[in-house]
Amino acid sequence: MKRLMTATTLTTAMALAQATPLYHPPGPNLTYGAVSNGQTIMSDITNPAAGAAALTKNGNQYRFGILGSVGAGFEFGKVDDLYERIDTETEAFQSTQSVTGGTPTEAAANLANSIDSLNGVLAEVEADGYAKLFASAHLPIMPLVVAHQALGGSLVFDVNGSVAARVSALHDTVVFNETAAAAGTDDLTDDVVVTFVGGAPTGYTIDNDSSLVIRGASTTELALGYSRPVMELGGGTLYGGLRGRYYTVGMARAVTRLGDLVNDAEQAFDDALDEDFVTDTGLGLDLGVLYVKEHFRLGATLTNLNEPEFEFGQLSNLGDFTDPEVRAALISSNSYTMERQLQLEAALYTASQNWVLSAAMDANAVADALGDDYQWATISAAYATDTWFLPGIRAGLRQNLAGTKVKYLTGGLTLGPVNLDVAYSPDTVTIDGESVPRGAIVNLGLELSF
Repeated sequence: MKRLMTATTLTTAMALAQATPLYHPPGPNLTYGAVSNGQTIMSDITNPAAGAAALTKNGNQYRFGILGSVGAGFEFGKVDDLYERIDTETEAFQSTQSVTGGTPTEAAANLANSIDSLNGVLAEVEADGYAKLFASAHLPIMPLVVAHQALGGSLVFDVNGSVAARVSALHDTVVFNETAAAAGTDDLTDDVVVTFVGGAPTGYTIDNDSSLVIRGASTTELALGYSRPVMELGGGTLYGGLRGRYYTVGMARAVTRLGDLVNDAEQAFDDALDEDFVTDTGLGLDLGVLYVKEHFRLGATLTNLNEPEFEFGQLSNLGDFTDPEVRAALISSNSYTMERQLQLEAALYTASQNWVLSAAMDANAVADALGDDYQWATISAAYATDTWFLPGIRAGLRQNLAGTKVKYLTGGLTLGPVNLDVAYSPDTVTIDGESVPRGAIVNLGLELSF
C-alpha cells in the first residue's frame, strides 16, 4: 500500500490535473457537502447562484483562496487483502500446473473443485474488490469571487484539477469439461485443457481472459460563473446563476490477464501509472438557483447540462482478449460522458450565520471517469467564529448512495484563514496484513475575504 500511495502522490505532484471530483469534495465542502452556506469560499463553487448571495450580507466583497484547497485520499472495496488474493489466484493461471489424483476421474473432480473456488473468488473480486487513490488541488488564489454592485451580481473564477488511479478486476468465468477430462480426452473449446501422458493426467493449461484493470484519470477545469438576484419572493431573494467549464480529461489504462501478472499485482498497478495519458477536451454548462432568507437557504444545481463526451482511443492490447463480455467492458472505457446531475441543498442558520445546519443530496447517480457511480447525501453542523484566535468547528456525515456505498464521518476546523477537514470511513478492510479504514480523505486550504 505504501508503494501505491507514493506512486500516486508523485504522479499528482508532476501534473496539475478533475474538476471538483465526484469522489473528492474540495476544502470544507468535504464536511459541509455541496451546500452554499456562506461560511467558506468553497461553498461559492457548488451552486452557480451562490456568489451573488454575498451581496446581501456584506455589500461589495472579494474572496479568494490563497491556497483554496489541496487534498488526497484513498478508498478500498470490501474484499480484504486484495493484492494478496489476486496474486494467489494468479498462481492458478500459470501455464502448467500439477493435477492431483491417481485416476483421471479423481483428477477431474479435484480440478473441478479448484476451478469452482477460482471462479467464486474472481467474481467476488470483480464485484467488490477495488483500490482507488486520488488527489486534487486548486491553483493559488483560486477560486476568486468578486461580488460587486456594479456587476449587478457576482463573478466566480476557478482553476482546479485532480488525478485518480483505480485497480479492479474483470471476471471471465473459467469453463471446464469435467466429463471429458475424466474420460481422458481434451475438449479444446474449454478454457482448461488437461494433458495426459500414458493415460494419466500430468497437468493442465488455462486460456482465460480474467484480467487486472488499472486506470488513471486526470482532469483540469477552468470555470467562469455569473450569478445575480432574480426577484424578491416571500420576504427572501431568489438568485440565479450560470457557469461554464472548460475540461481537459486524460485517461491512462493498462489491462493484464491474470495469467501474465507473474505474481505481482501491485507492481502492475505501479507500472500502469507510468502510462501516457490520452487526453480530450470539452465544455460543460451548469445552472443553479438559490432562495435566501434571513435564517435559511434552499437551492438546486444542474451540473453538466449538455453532458460533454470525451474519447480516449482503443487499448493497444485489445486484440489479446477474445471473451465478448471482457472485450465489451474494455471497449466501453474508450469514452467517458460527464452525465447530467441534479443536486439539492438546504441550510438553516442564525442571523449572523455563525451557526449553520446543512443538508444536501444528489437526486441521481452519475459515473466518474473511472466508472464508479456517485450519489452523495450529506448532513453537517458548524460554528464559525469571528476571531482569529478561536477556531471554528464543524462535523458531519456523508454517504454514497450508489456504487461503492461507502460512508464517511467528517470533521473540520477553521483558524483564521486556515481550513483543515478530514473524512474517515468507520468500515475497515485488511490491506497488506493491516486493518485500515475503507476510505480516508484530508483537505487543507487558506482563504481570505475583504
